[in-house]
Amino acid sequence: MRKLLSAKLHRLTVTHADLAYEGSFTLPPELMEAAGILPYESLHVWNVTRGTRLETYAIQGLAGSSDVCANGAAAHLICPGDQVIVATYTFVANEDLSAHQPRLIFVNEKNQLSHTGPEIAGPQLREPIGTE
Repeated sequence: MRKLLSAKLHRLTVTHADLAYEGSFTLPPELMEAAGILPYESLHVWNVTRGTRLETYAIQGLAGSSDVCANGAAAHLICPGDQVIVATYTFVANEDLSAHQPRLIFVNEKNQLSHTGPEIAGPQLREPIGTE
């Protein structure tokens, strides 16, 4: 078995951070469905803005909302306006590796699904970090 990426929500914009909440990460149900993320599923959250990473679990927000909220201790590492990547992983049997395809979900600045599927890696997409 190998641990592989199962789904990724790419560059969500955080709308709220709530220290008083018990914990977790709130996502719009439409994006959870598109990515195949279940309520209470383990999430990796990578803060593109601040460079922090954490693991928590998903909770479903309100239908039709674009709310993305860091709850509990995560609110110390993630603030409104930050861009984050949310990922889940799955275990895949060695004989099934070649057939595995993660769900890659890309959103616009309003946390609405803009497109799905494959990533294109490489410097041709953006200027390197630290250049103007």
